[in-house]
Order: sequence, then structure tokens, then C-alpha cells
Amino acid sequence: MDIEYLKRQAADAAARAIELRRELHKWPEPGNEEFRTVDIIKRALEDTGLQVRHLLPTGMVCTISGDKISEENQNEKAEGMKNIALRADIDGLPIQEKPKLPFSSKISGYMHACGHDVHTAVLLGTAMVLSNNKHLLNRCVKLLFQPAEETMGGAERMIAAGCLRNPEIHSVYGLHIKPELMAGQVGIKYGCVHAASDMFRIYIKGLGSHGASPEEGVDALLTGCNIVNHLQTAISRSIKATDPAVLTVGSFHSGTAGNVIAGEAILEGTVRSLEKNVSDAIRQRMEDIVKHTALAAGAEGRIEFTKGYPELVNDDTVNNRIVKLAEDLIGKENLIRINSTSMRVEDFSYYLHNTEGAFFFLGSGFPYRENPPIHSDNLYINEKCIETGILMMSALCLYE
Repeated sequence: MDIEYLKRQAADAAARAIELRRELHKWPEPGNEEFRTVDIIKRALEDTGLQVRHLLPTGMVCTISGDKISEENQNEKAEGMKNIALRADIDGLPIQEKPKLPFSSKISGYMHACGHDVHTAVLLGTAMVLSNNKHLLNRCVKLLFQPAEETMGGAERMIAAGCLRNPEIHSVYGLHIKPELMAGQVGIKYGCVHAASDMFRIYIKGLGSHGASPEEGVDALLTGCNIVNHLQTAISRSIKATDPAVLTVGSFHSGTAGNVIAGEAILEGTVRSLEKNVSDAIRQRMEDIVKHTALAAGAEGRIEFTKGYPELVNDDTVNNRIVKLAEDLIGKENLIRINSTSMRVEDFSYYLHNTEGAFFFLGSGFPYRENPPIHSDNLYINEKCIETGILMMSALCLYE
């Protein structure tokens, strides 16, 4: 396919995709409650002549089959085909938006602060390009519109519901805005891109008493404070300095009044690492700290872990394909190699634990102004990035 032709196609689709992005931006919705969002997506795809299928109440797939493949080769036993899935997450965040825009959030306390409206618009624009060029498409492409990336790991539920089957998917691609990169740039990271995570909750049971008679009680609040302090050694004194890991206690609830010794405390937080053996070592150390710090104070302490998202690791071969296409489409100077692994998490990792694929970054910043990071209430997107995203995603499907 002629590169200039594809660029014109992406530019034409971007004009409509930007309109859709602004409509999506007005209606950010919590994970698994993205019903209005789903309606906008469905109408846009149907206007393009495509059909959608629900796998979850707010999780949909849209399959585009190329004219160059026969009907019998569209089943999941197809030989020699490299069917592709492209994923967009669709949920918003519980953050009050600050920028006053004509298309600012109309839902109080919620905004698209992570760029999921952009991801969705890119996929809708890609659908337009692919629909117009089925005669050049020699594979099946499945568009995944996934709920609840920010909360419950909607990717895992989409996979369980069959999003990578019928037809069988051989590789999956995802992208994410990155305000630190300029619009028109693409960022790529080899190896581990995002960390794995566990959530934890610590329960401390002491004995309440009057604040004037602390010797008659067992102070759960003080015990919790000591546990927080000691937990900082779980990494700094138990894990090699060359093994990245993060432990954060983000919530501490204890006490009912200023003159009462607290009898109970509940602490919550997250721990993140890149390797399972590191995660296991941290977990064991945390269990020991909670149990024995509480015992030393005369209290009882226990910790419960909830498994979070696994680590996100890109496939080198798939990454090489992205690099080659990016260099051809946007130029080597606009392909940014990312060297450091983020300790954030991303549920796209579930897809990569089921099939090969890669996750890359879409520059969304402005060259001559401050670019707040994702999850900021001041996030403001350079919409020129949408055309770049459509160009990249379309090329991944149309080029061998």
C-alpha cells in the first residue's frame, strides 16, 4: 500500500474521530457502567457499516474481515493467517475536570483523565480506514472496546468471554497517550513496560480505653503507625537495590475521638514489582512485619493480599514491527525509545499473557506549553495525536 495514500486516509478519518473523541469526553463513566459510551461507539461503527457484538454489558467486539480472505478461513482454525486485535479501554476516572472546554465533562466528579476517550476515538478512526480498504486487507481484525481498565481489570473478563477466539487472534496491539511526548511522536519500550501489582489490607485489633489511661488499652492506631514505618524496610532492607519495587500505604483508618485509645485500625495500600520472586519475597516480609510488630505491642495483626494486574511485557518481534512501521510512517526522529520501566500497572498485560503483542505510547503533548500527566485534573490533550494513532493502528493491520 502506498504510504501517502494511507496518510490521506488517516487524516480523513481523524476529522470524524476528533468529533467522536469530544463527544466521548463529555460523558466519562465509571468502569462497567459505560453505557452511554457504548452507545456512542456502537452508533459510530454502524454508521461505518460495521456491526458490534457484546461480550459483556459494556464490553464489545467488532470484527472486520478482509476481502482477500475466504469465508472458510475466517474461523479459528485458519492456517497461515495472522489475525490481529486492537484494544481500546473506555472507562473514565473519578476526578473533577478543571479545564473549561466546549466539550468538558458533563458528569460531575468524573473526567477522562487517562485518555481513554482518545484511545477509543483512535480505534473508531481505524475502523473507518479499514472499512474503506477491505479490498487491501488479508486478515481478520478484531476491535476490542473494553470496560473497567482503571478498576477491575476488564481485559481479563473480555478474554474469559472469548474476545481472542472465533476467529483466533495471533497478535494484539494497544496504545496509550503519553503527554510527555509530543503529538506526532510514538514511544516504544522493549521488555517489561509496566509492573505487576498486589493490593493489601492490614487489620489490627487492639483494646480501646480512655485517652487518659493508655495503660489500660492496646493502641491499635500507634501499632498501625509502627507497622507503616517498618513496612518501608520490606523493600529497602530485603530486596536488592537493582530490583525495582514500590510499597505504598495509601489509606489508614483508626480511632473515633481525640480522647479515646483506638481499639482497631485498617490500613490499605499497594505493592508493585517486576519479578514474581521479588513479589513473593516482599509479601513474606510484609506478613512477618505485620504479625510481629502487632505482637510486640500486645495487639493482633493480619494482612490480606488481593492479586492485581500482572506485569506487562512486550514481545520483541512484535515491537520490531511497530518500530519499522513508525520509522516509515512518521520518521525515525519521531520514534522515541523508552528505557525505563513504569511502576504503574495496565491491564493490557492480560492480553499479552494469552497471545503475542505489544503496547506502545502515543505522544499527546504540546511543544510550547506545560503538559500535565495522566490522572491529572488539568490533563489537556493535543488532538493531533489521534491522526498519528489511526495511522499506526491502520498500518499494523494493512501491512505485512
